[in-house]
Amino acid sequence: MNNVILLIGNINDFDVIPNKIIEDVSIKKFTFDLNVHEILKNKKIDHEIADDLLTEEDRLKIFYQMLEFRIWHIKETSNNLEFENVNLLKLFDTHEFSSYLMPILINFILIKKIIDKEKPEKIISTNIFEKIINFYTKNSNIKNKYFINDIEKNLLWDKITIKYNIGKFSVSFNLSKKLYLKLKQVNESVLGFFNNFWLSNDLTKKSIVFLEFNPAIHSILFKKLKNYDGNIVLINRRRSAVWNKKSTKIVKDSNLKIANFDKILDKSEKQEILTLVADYSKKFEVFWENSDFFNNLFQINGYSFWEIIQKDLEKKYNEKLPDFILSILSVKKLLTKNDVRCIISLNDVGETEKSFLEFNHEKIPSILLEHGFIERVEETKQFDFLDFVHFKDKLAVISDTRKKWLCAEFNIDPNRIISLGSPRHDDYFKSRLKNNKKNKITILLAPNPIGDISGLSSTNLKSRVNNVILKILSTVKQLDNFEIIVKLHSSQLKHNEEMHSFIKNYDNTIPIYLSKSVIDTINGVDLVIVVSPETYGTSTMILESMILGKPTINIVFNEKPFQFEHVKSKSVFIISEQDELEKELKKILLDENIQNEILENADKFVNKFLSNPGIASEKFLDLLRTY
Repeated sequence: MNNVILLIGNINDFDVIPNKIIEDVSIKKFTFDLNVHEILKNKKIDHEIADDLLTEEDRLKIFYQMLEFRIWHIKETSNNLEFENVNLLKLFDTHEFSSYLMPILINFILIKKIIDKEKPEKIISTNIFEKIINFYTKNSNIKNKYFINDIEKNLLWDKITIKYNIGKFSVSFNLSKKLYLKLKQVNESVLGFFNNFWLSNDLTKKSIVFLEFNPAIHSILFKKLKNYDGNIVLINRRRSAVWNKKSTKIVKDSNLKIANFDKILDKSEKQEILTLVADYSKKFEVFWENSDFFNNLFQINGYSFWEIIQKDLEKKYNEKLPDFILSILSVKKLLTKNDVRCIISLNDVGETEKSFLEFNHEKIPSILLEHGFIERVEETKQFDFLDFVHFKDKLAVISDTRKKWLCAEFNIDPNRIISLGSPRHDDYFKSRLKNNKKNKITILLAPNPIGDISGLSSTNLKSRVNNVILKILSTVKQLDNFEIIVKLHSSQLKHNEEMHSFIKNYDNTIPIYLSKSVIDTINGVDLVIVVSPETYGTSTMILESMILGKPTINIVFNEKPFQFEHVKSKSVFIISEQDELEKELKKILLDENIQNEILENADKFVNKFLSNPGIASEKFLDLLRTY
C-alpha cells in the first residue's frame, strides 16, 4: 500500500504542484497525459501511466456506453423544453458533447481503479480531478489535497483554430468563438455588399439548401449546380462560405445564394428572442433540479457521474440557448418563406444540421451526403453508430459496397440509400498529373490524429505514433535524394498540435502544411505515407492519393491489418507498426516495380469501388432536378 499518491492531469499541473512533491520518492505518481509522462521520464522520476489500467475491452465498453449517453435527451419525455416542436436538448452538437464526455468517463473509471488498487491514505492532485476524487472518497478516511490549475476548460468549438501556410511555414492561432463569429459576420457583410449573394425570400422559385458545405472543396459540384433551375442556398454558420478567395469566386461564379441567420429575422423577431430565452431559462432551471432523473441516467459501472458534469452542462446549455432559439426561428422563416425542395447535409450531428432536420420533421426531403472514405469489417462495425445509421431520410453513399454493408448490417431500406459516389472528389480525377521522374523524391507524411470520441486515445498509443513518425523521418533522412513534407489533418484536435510540436522538435526545417489544398499537396509529391493509429479508420487521404495516382503506404497499429477491400486488393502498401518499419519502408521507397504494381491495383480498386468516379456531381444534379 502507498500512503500517498499523486495524480497529474496535464502539463499545466507542474506550474502549481510544488517540485518537492513531484520529486518525493515516497509519493507514487500517476500520469494522465503524454507530455506529463515524457517530462517525468526525462527527469527519471518513477511513475505509472494511468490509462495503462484500461484494457481494450474496458475501452470498448466505455465507447458503447458513450453512444447511449449521446442520445440522453430522448429520456426526457415531457415537452417543457420543446420549442416549435423541437427538443432544445437535442440541438447540442453531438460530436462536441461526445468529445467532452469521453475523457471524463475514462478518467472517472481510471481514478476508481487507482484508488481500489493503491488504497491510499492521501491523494494529491489539482482541481482538474477534484470532483471525481471527492466523489469516490467522500465516505472514506482518505485525505485529499488540491492545487489550483487555472487552465480554462473548453469544449471542442469554444475556440476556433485559424490555420494557414506562408510558403513552407505553418501558422496557427486560436480565437474565441465569439470573436471568430464577429469577424465572420464582418467579412460576409463586406463581401455580400459587393457581390450581392444574399438570399431573398421567394416562394415562386424553388430552392435546394446545402448545410455547412465548403465551396472550395466541392467546386465541381457547385459549378454543375449552376445549371439547376432554382436557387442553390448555402447555410454556413460555422465556417463561412466565403472564407477565402477561392470559395468566394466559386460562390460568385456559380450564382450561389447565402442565407445569413443574422439577416433572416427582422428587428421585432429578434426582440422576441430575449423574451423566449428568459422563459426557457426558467424551464431549464427547473429541469436541472431533477437530480434523481440525472443520477439514474448518467451512470457507468453502477456509479452516477452526474455531479461531475452537472455544472458544465448547465453552463453550456445556458450559453447556447439564445442561439438555439435564433436558429429555430430562422429555420422556420426560411423554410416557410421559400420553396425549399430538398435539404442536403454532410452529417446529422452538428447544431446547424440539427436545427433544420429537427424543425423539418421529414416534411421536406433531405439527403445526407457521405463525403469520406469509409470501409468497414465486422471488427469496426460499432463505429458506424457515430454517423449515418440513425438518419431517417435518404443516404447518398460513395459505393455499392457501402450500400450493401449498411443494408445488411443495419437493416436500412435499400430504397433509402443512393450509390452516388463522391462529388467532392470529382475535382481529383480532373487534377491527376502524369508522374515524371525527378532528381529528388518527395514523400508526403500524413499522420491521422487520435480523437477523443473513440475512447482509443491513450499515452501509450500517442507514444507509439511518435515512435512511428520518428522512424519514418529518420529512415527518409538516410536515403539520398529523398525529402519529406508533412500534411496534418484539418480537424481541430489536441493530438494534431502534439504531432506538430513533436515533428518540429525533431527537425524544424521539415515543412508542415495545415491549410494547403490537399490536391496541390499530393500532386507535388511522389509517394504518400499515411499513419493510421485508430485501427477502425480508413483515412480519406488514402482514397485521394489513389485517385491522384500516387503510391500509398498505410502504417496501421494492429498486428494483423483488417481485411478491407483496399487491403485485400493490394491497392495500398500496408505496414504494421510491429513490422521492421525501416526495412519495409525502404522496400517500397526504393523499388519502382512495387510502386507500379500498387498504382495499377489502386486504379482498378478506385474504378471498381467508387460509384460514378469523376462524374458524381453530374449524377447528383440529375437527382436534385427530380425534387
